[in-house]
Amino acid sequence: MTTADSASGGGSDEPKDVRYIDDLYQKGMSSGVNSDINAEPIKDKKAVDVGEPTETEKEPKEPKKRFFKRGTSKEKPPMVSLIQLFRFADRLDKAMLIVGTVAACASGVMMPLMTLLFSNLAGKFLSFNYVDESDEAQRHELDTETRRYCWYFLALGLAAWAVATTQKLMWSVSSERMGKRVREAFYVSILRQDVGWFDGLSTGELTTRISGDVNLIQEGVSEKFSFVIQYVSTFISGIVLAFVRGWQLTLVVLAVMPLLAGSAAVMGILLAENTSGGQDAYATAGSVASEVLSSIKTVMAFGTQDREVERFSTQVEKARAAGLRKAWVLGGCMGFIMFCVYGVYALGFWYGGKLAREGTMSPEAVLNAFFALIIGGFALGNAAPSISAVASARGAAVKVYQVIDRVSPIDAVDTERGISAQGIHGEIELKSVDFWYPTRPDVQVLDGLSMHVRAGQRVAVVGESGCGKSTMIGLIERFYDPAAGSVLIDGIDVAEYNVRSLRQQIGVIMQMPVLFGHSIYQNIVWGASGDIEPTKEQVEQACRDANAHDFIMELPDGYDTMCGERGALLSGGQKQRIAIARALVRNPSILLLDEATSALDSSAERVVQEALDRASTGRTTVTVAHRLSTVRDADVIFVVAKGRVLEAGSHDELLTRGGAYAALVEAQQLRQELDQDVTKKLDSSDSSIRTGEINDGDDYADQIKGVEVDAARTHTRGSMQKTIDEPMEEESGEPKKVPKGSHGALFKLVCMERKQAAALVPGALLAMIDGASLPCFSLVFSRMLIAIAIPDSARQKKQVDLYAGLFFMFAGVACVAVGGRSLLFGRAGEKVTCAVRKRVFTAMVRQDAAFFDERTNGTGALTARLATEAGDVNKTVGEAFPAFIAGAASITSGVAIAFSHDWRLTLVILATLPFLTLAFYMEGRSVYETTKAMKRSNETASQEAAETVANVRTVASLTREHTFIAQFRENSAGPYKQALRNHAVGSVGYGFAQATMFLVYCLAFFVGSRFVLAGYLTVEEMFNVMYAIVFSAIALGLMAQQSSALTKGLLAADALLTMMRREPIIDARSTDGATEGPDTGAVALRDVRFAYPTRARAHVLRGINLDVRAGQTVALVGPSGSGKSTVVALAQRLYDTLAGSVQVNGLDVREWMPSALRADMAIVGQEPVLFDYTIGENIAYGQPTATQSEIENAARAANAHSFIMDLPDGYATRIGQSGAQLSGGQKQRIAIARALVRNPSILLLDEATSALDSRSERVVQDALDAAATGRTTITIAHRLSTVQNADCIVVFKNGRVVESGSHDQLLAMGGLYSLLVAQQSLEVTH
Repeated sequence: MTTADSASGGGSDEPKDVRYIDDLYQKGMSSGVNSDINAEPIKDKKAVDVGEPTETEKEPKEPKKRFFKRGTSKEKPPMVSLIQLFRFADRLDKAMLIVGTVAACASGVMMPLMTLLFSNLAGKFLSFNYVDESDEAQRHELDTETRRYCWYFLALGLAAWAVATTQKLMWSVSSERMGKRVREAFYVSILRQDVGWFDGLSTGELTTRISGDVNLIQEGVSEKFSFVIQYVSTFISGIVLAFVRGWQLTLVVLAVMPLLAGSAAVMGILLAENTSGGQDAYATAGSVASEVLSSIKTVMAFGTQDREVERFSTQVEKARAAGLRKAWVLGGCMGFIMFCVYGVYALGFWYGGKLAREGTMSPEAVLNAFFALIIGGFALGNAAPSISAVASARGAAVKVYQVIDRVSPIDAVDTERGISAQGIHGEIELKSVDFWYPTRPDVQVLDGLSMHVRAGQRVAVVGESGCGKSTMIGLIERFYDPAAGSVLIDGIDVAEYNVRSLRQQIGVIMQMPVLFGHSIYQNIVWGASGDIEPTKEQVEQACRDANAHDFIMELPDGYDTMCGERGALLSGGQKQRIAIARALVRNPSILLLDEATSALDSSAERVVQEALDRASTGRTTVTVAHRLSTVRDADVIFVVAKGRVLEAGSHDELLTRGGAYAALVEAQQLRQELDQDVTKKLDSSDSSIRTGEINDGDDYADQIKGVEVDAARTHTRGSMQKTIDEPMEEESGEPKKVPKGSHGALFKLVCMERKQAAALVPGALLAMIDGASLPCFSLVFSRMLIAIAIPDSARQKKQVDLYAGLFFMFAGVACVAVGGRSLLFGRAGEKVTCAVRKRVFTAMVRQDAAFFDERTNGTGALTARLATEAGDVNKTVGEAFPAFIAGAASITSGVAIAFSHDWRLTLVILATLPFLTLAFYMEGRSVYETTKAMKRSNETASQEAAETVANVRTVASLTREHTFIAQFRENSAGPYKQALRNHAVGSVGYGFAQATMFLVYCLAFFVGSRFVLAGYLTVEEMFNVMYAIVFSAIALGLMAQQSSALTKGLLAADALLTMMRREPIIDARSTDGATEGPDTGAVALRDVRFAYPTRARAHVLRGINLDVRAGQTVALVGPSGSGKSTVVALAQRLYDTLAGSVQVNGLDVREWMPSALRADMAIVGQEPVLFDYTIGENIAYGQPTATQSEIENAARAANAHSFIMDLPDGYATRIGQSGAQLSGGQKQRIAIARALVRNPSILLLDEATSALDSRSERVVQDALDAAATGRTTITIAHRLSTVQNADCIVVFKNGRVVESGSHDQLLAMGGLYSLLVAQQSLEVTH
């Protein structure tokens, strides 16, 4: 058979992308993670939650259990193996890793080699200390040996520079490459998954993982992994050297090593466990943030910012608890490790002194062996932060790899498997289909449904909302597979077709159309089949057919106008027309229309319906509709109820039967007071009016630029002649300028949390003690060196015992200082990060609507900032701060000690600092540039991922998976290349910083020998100066490792503080302003002009005047895009006007406290937004104090109680993110109940019943009419049957009011309204 690959048409770019994607996917799959995370390979096709191991589900009801009882599992999270961390390395990466590993090992060996040179040369100085200093032979020998060893130091320093540079470069570049590949594989795997998999997940969880968890993985396989190798190499080579120089001493010291290794292993395991738990909580917090930010206008309308902040904070607190446990683990283990290290020094020196007294080892050999052991011991301690990073990566990789490894039963990215659907005729048959949604296995949606559609036939599916109509559409597209029965196309089960090829033959227009945050033109082009891009002429023709071309051309940027996230910058009708154009440009074999014209006004609906009728000619068309006027000409109409077909036939046949369909038709009839004059008028009108195209040339639309409407009385056309000729005033809609953050932003963030800042004081003191202990230790160390070489045994024993005891004292100090600083700074980092996340999220939700309209502030970008930038602050406070404080204390005390012994040698050594500073600057600058570039890239990638994941059904319907994958790759390409260049520069700086110690030794020994020979200082003084500086240099090395974390933290703090300080024009949480007005329920607009801030040149309202008195019901009708929804948004003060004023309750909305203004309102939007709560909680969202009785009464009034009680958990049923588990009609009824339970003074209904079937619409409309009694109601509707009883109907067109009056008066006027009514009436069109 022909494969789908051949069917794809061989587009120029697609085969390359397909091969890349498949290679990438297979690379990830070739070494599965399952064996390493105690999970079995996937053996069935059940949905696997991202939060669970990828294993066969043994209990059939596990998905439901996971969904309703999220987070109840107490099992310890698994980790991937170290090898599995590198599963995405290709051959080049592996080659670089091999070179980098060799370089890391060599870099680790450098220190023990240095100790060999150091101890040998120190031995020469110790010998010189006990001879006659005037002996020329001794002086010459010291001078000769010093010069020789200085050359060795210089050579070793240059070698260290080379290997450290190579190590950093190889690991940094390979980690960048692997991180990019993991990120892409994760994204590809997400788009591969079946739609059912997404039903139990949230967008925010996935996008948080793509920005947060993948970054942790990348960090774990970066140079930090090489640091572990380097330190292990240092430890092993130190042990080997110690064995060579003195095996007895080495064995005694090694007896303590199991304690060190054991504590390090325990620390790694516990850190990984707590990291995984914390990341899970942060992922859940990210999903909350994503849900809230993507639905921010609903949150604003109901004033629930504080409630959502609390919900977000709850999840952040869980992550905080895991982080605090992690700090305890790190502090305890680090303190114990450092106690063991210093304890080893005490034991080693005591035993070494004993061996030296007995003559078993020379003082020089003792020094060499012990110094090697010291370097090895410090290496283990210094490896702790890197071990922590690797452990965190192992924990984070589990969930990421599970998603990558999940084999989707319905893979839309695969182009090989399955037969091609190209050239299908379009015959559709559903045979005895049973279906349950995976997340609600107890609720049967389709019950033995059978339906047959012949090729080329036009059929309609009607019925009450929630009866399974949209589910049938999903099964035909193969979003799901039926539980029983089969879905056939051209007699072949859809499961046998290649998924991508099948969907390319199907065009879909959904009930709630989704547009992407690109231009209108790009959105329409993406509707075409993936092979051939349509021409501009074809796009424009599709827009003309969809009645969209005219309004697009009126926009300042025309087809290049950006749609905003999810099309937020367009009206509902405009979005739907663009979605229709997108479907028409595809020219599919099968056309599926799910409420395709529900958001259109009657005039636009007629034009579009005729275009759809033409488009359906010669192809199979399945239409789901509640407006029966749109399906009366269908060849067959199927009436569905409770998942079964009740009856089928043509419109006339079903009317004749007088069954369920006839009842639906009757329920939808307008209250007809249209007499024969209206019908005659319709028949005799100009052809443009007959087609519903009411142009700007119509007399009433052309003459009237602004109409003052008083809803308390009705108007004739002659009484509406107030013309507005003043020029449009342009006012800045920009928020106050945000002060730019500085490098002090990080400290300001910390100081904001005074309790945490106070906790940093003892932590800083302990870090200072830790830092100062090294130079102080050098004093004891240098004296111990002298003591070992004392010829008098008794005196030598006394001195060695004294200094060994002092070493034990240092062990206690180090245990408390290192453990305490790690604990306190770790806890402070978690607490500050938790507080910062809350503050930033709070700052985000208090912003005005204009902030969220900007593309840079999309949901994905904002959630990425919460995930990554707050994490960078955590690492800075928890790891970089103590390292730099300790380093500063170490350098300060070391320099002070050095100056106290000899200022000359100290100044010479300090002269090297400018070079060290240059090295730090080079590395820091590269990290800064890389972080800045990757921050932009991660935000863009997260925004792209969030948009595609949130709208995965649309992506799947358009078969644009490959397009978005290519776009995802393209967005990261530029920053990725820049990061590679920056790594090259940074690696040179890092290498020089590592070589500095060797070069300092070279200079110090050479100059020190000159001073000793000249008699300026003694050998002991020289050692005191050198060791004070050298031990301080150890702290400098640790500072160098943490410089990248500090740089990232500074950048992150700058961005976070800027967000926190941003002052919106309309502050939702402001307490300034009035809380009540003199005229409760009154709404007035005075000469209002408005343009959305992101499209300042496109004027939406052009001088609107409107008066709505308390207790009245006023309807706003007219073509989509004419400004109706904008009036509702302005009444809630989501935006401010450019000119004129909006008054509520007798006060200008700008004089109100925003929360008080919105508290007296309730809105039901055109596209109802629900949240991931239970149904009961969603209804109570409008009134948190509502009782269960009030909730149920509101549900009954919204005709929702019955279907809610049919669900297994009733009002306790969780509905998923954005209400994904419910049909459009069910969501809308819950949204209506949410508004009714609020009992507001002003009720705002924006297409409140657009998604309801006729029967539900009548019941709900009666409830809304009853609810309107005694309160002001402003309703927007295209279904005129819902507004015929309004006190006043105001007709909008092109941002102006063209007429107003009651239903009867407007019909009698014979204007625009009467034509809209005539076009919508089934009775007239019979």
